[in-house]
Amino acid sequence: MNDADNQLQNYLKDYWEYILKHNPTFATYIGDHRYNDRLEDLSEESLYSQSEYFKDLLAETEKVDENLLTAGNKLNRLLLINALTNNIRMFRYRTHYLPLDHMQGPHIDFPQIIEFHPFNTRKDVNDYLSRLNAFSSQIDQVIGLLQKGTEQKITAFKNIIEHVLMQVETFTKFTPEDSPLFSPVQKIKDGFSEQDIEDISNQIKDAISSGVTPSYKKLYNYLSNEYMKHCREKEGVWSLPDGSDMYRFYVKYHTTTDLSPEEIHETGRREVDRISGEVIKLMKGLGFSGSIREFSAYIKGKTELYPQSAEEIMQGYRDILARMDKMLPEFFGRLPRAKYDLKEIEKYREQAAPAAYYYSPPRDFSRPGYFYVNTFRPELRPKFDMEALACHEAVPGHHLQIAIMQELEDLPDFRRYGGSTAFIEGWALYAEKLAKEMGFYQDTFSEYGRLNNEIWRAVRLVVDTGLHYYKWGRAETITYCKENTGLEEQEIEVEVDRYIAMPGQALAYKTGELKIMELRQESEKSLGQAFDIKEFHDRLLENGALPLHILDSMMKAWMDRKITK
Repeated sequence: MNDADNQLQNYLKDYWEYILKHNPTFATYIGDHRYNDRLEDLSEESLYSQSEYFKDLLAETEKVDENLLTAGNKLNRLLLINALTNNIRMFRYRTHYLPLDHMQGPHIDFPQIIEFHPFNTRKDVNDYLSRLNAFSSQIDQVIGLLQKGTEQKITAFKNIIEHVLMQVETFTKFTPEDSPLFSPVQKIKDGFSEQDIEDISNQIKDAISSGVTPSYKKLYNYLSNEYMKHCREKEGVWSLPDGSDMYRFYVKYHTTTDLSPEEIHETGRREVDRISGEVIKLMKGLGFSGSIREFSAYIKGKTELYPQSAEEIMQGYRDILARMDKMLPEFFGRLPRAKYDLKEIEKYREQAAPAAYYYSPPRDFSRPGYFYVNTFRPELRPKFDMEALACHEAVPGHHLQIAIMQELEDLPDFRRYGGSTAFIEGWALYAEKLAKEMGFYQDTFSEYGRLNNEIWRAVRLVVDTGLHYYKWGRAETITYCKENTGLEEQEIEVEVDRYIAMPGQALAYKTGELKIMELRQESEKSLGQAFDIKEFHDRLLENGALPLHILDSMMKAWMDRKITK
C-alpha cells in the first residue's frame, strides 16, 4: 500500500476505536470486552464532542486523494465519508433530544446487557457492578436531554411516552431478587466459592435497590409528572422544528437513495395494489369472495391456524429452521460459521415489542446469534406467518447475511459491524421470497402469510410517508393498515407506534428488497445461461451491507465483467 492507503487505513482504525470507546455496550455486544465496566456517556457535552470529532475526521478523510487509493480503499473512503456525514447531520437535527421511546433507550436497552455481558471471572462481575452503579448517572443524562428537548420544542409523541411509562413502571416494581438484572447470579458457577456467590449476590442486590430501582422511579416520575405535559400532540416529525427537513434526511439515511417521500409513497401504493391482487387470487382459490379484511376475519375463526402456547410457537420455529438449514447449500456458496438459536422476548417488554427480531453473534463466537420471538398472547399469533418470519430473522435472512458480513475479515470493522439498513432489511425481505423458490409455503395459508408480510412492507412505504410527510394521524394510519392487510389489530397498533417513534426506518425493507430483486432480474437477463444463483448471492453479500446506490454500481460492474469474459 502507498502513503494514501496507509493514511486512510489509520483513519478507519481511529474511527472504529472511537466508536467502540464511546459506545461501550455495543463493544461488549460484538465481543470487544475492553470497555465492559462502562455505559455510554449521553451528556450533551459528550455528544457535542463526538460530533466535533466526526467533523475533524471528515475533513481529514476528504483530503486523502482517492485517485491514489486501491479499489478497496476507494470504497472504504466513500463509506467512511458517508458514515461521518450521517453522524454529523443526525446531531445537527438534534435527534439526541429524543433519547428514548418504546423501541429503544437505556430503560430497555440496559437490561438486555445481561444477554451479552460475560460472567466468567471476578473482573466480569466487577465490570457488571460498575455498569449497575453507572446506570443512575445515565438516567440523569437522559432526563437532561429530555429537558433540553422540551425547551426547544423537540419532544416525543404523547402516545409513545405512555408505552415507555409502562415499560419503566415494570422496573420500579421488581424486588432486587426478581429483577432481570439479578438473574446473572445464576450464571456464576465455576471458579467461584459459595461465599463468593453469596457476596456477589448481595452486591448486585444492593446495586439494584440503591441505584437502579430509584433511577427507574426517578425517570417514571419525571416522564409522568413533567415530560408528558410537553409531549407533542401530532404524530409526525413534520410537527417538530425543522421536522420536514429532518424527515427528508431520515428518508435518505434509511433508504440510501435519493428517492423523495412522494416517490416512495407512490411506489408503496403500487406495490400494495400488486400484492393485493395476488392475495385476492389466493382467496378465490380457497373459494372466498370477500375483501382482504373479511378474509382475515374469516381466518380468525379457524382456531387450528393459531398456536395455543408459547411452547408450540417456539417448536414450530425450530422445525421450520431445521428444514431451511438443510436447503441452504443449494443456494449459497458461502455460509456463516456462526450458529444461531431462538429466545423468547422478555416479559417486561413483550407487550410493546414486535413479533420477532434478530441479535447478531459476537466476533469470538462465544454465543450464537439470537432469533428473538414474541410469545405474548400466542392465540393471536398465526402459525401461517411463521415460515416467512423465520426466514426473515434467521436463515436465509438476518443471521445468514449479518454473520457472513461479520466474518469478512478483509473488510474494516466499521463495515463488518454496521452498514445500510436498506440492504440488511431488504435482504431479509428478499429472503422471505427466496424461501418460496426453496420449497417453502406449500400450504396455502402459509403462502397467504408470506403475502401478508410482503404487503405489510409495502404498506409501510405508504404510512411512514403518510405520518411524517403527508401529516396523517394515528387513527387514519391504523385504518389504512386495516383496509389493506390481514394483520391483527393489536399488531397493527404496535407497528404504527413503531413508525411514529422511528421515522423513515420502515422504508428500508421494501426499498431494499425492490433493489435486490431488480438486480437479480437484471443479472438473470444479462447473463442468461451463465447465471448462477449461488454466485449471485455470494457476490451480493461479499462486501457487507452496502448503500443501495453503491450496491447497484458494484453488481452491474460484476455483470459486465462476466459478460466480457
